[in-house]
Amino acid sequence: MKDSQVQDCIDYIKFTMELEGSQLDSHVEETARGILEGSLSADEEVSRYITDHGLGTNYEAGYDEMEKYPGTKCLVNYFNIRDKAELRQCEHFFVNIRTAQLFLMPMESEFTFSYLVFVHSHLFGDIYPSAGVLRTKDASKRKDFCRPQYIERYSQELFSRLSRDNYLRNIEDDADFANDLAFYMGEAEALHPFRDGNGRAVRFFFNRLVSRTGRKLHWAGCDADRMLEASIAAIDGDYQALVNVLEDMLVKRD
Repeated sequence: MKDSQVQDCIDYIKFTMELEGSQLDSHVEETARGILEGSLSADEEVSRYITDHGLGTNYEAGYDEMEKYPGTKCLVNYFNIRDKAELRQCEHFFVNIRTAQLFLMPMESEFTFSYLVFVHSHLFGDIYPSAGVLRTKDASKRKDFCRPQYIERYSQELFSRLSRDNYLRNIEDDADFANDLAFYMGEAEALHPFRDGNGRAVRFFFNRLVSRTGRKLHWAGCDADRMLEASIAAIDGDYQALVNVLEDMLVKRD
């Protein structure tokens, strides 16, 4: 991977951390960079983190894996962590490392719903047994998301439409491209198929889709608060703010 491509990936990871209300730790950035450059192994770094932090690996499936531990703010996890700050630190490390790894992995399918499920499973599978599992209960976060009984049907409709649109590859005009991209990103966010981590999975999915069209998104130049508000509006069917954000971010490759 070229130096400029490595930096694009790091900029993306930094932006996802900003959306999570945090910053990319310098050590994690160095590790992610090493993975992208091929000098480090993601699997080895994850194993090292588990060992160095004394995380227990004897997972007991005694709780609803789609819920939080009773009396805590922690989603059921493989390490039985009940402290929110500790869980957040672990999650960020694993997800950032797996994000770097995903950038290097070849696509084995088109941009289908199955690929989105794979992305979510890969990003969160080190820590949550609910990774890649469709949610079974109602969910909301400032907006109501798709009811769980309709997720499979609506995902089929949405991703079939994306396929018919040839994954946006035939759109020459940047304004038209931004409009269509905003629609699909907003609808995928509204689908909200997983218990948690939907935004990060959807964002990676469409960032890679954009790259396959001969464009890229300039994450280093995007304001996280502006993106967040635009994404929330898009969930409700108001795509214009997200269109504006994406138009500012889009860059055509040389």
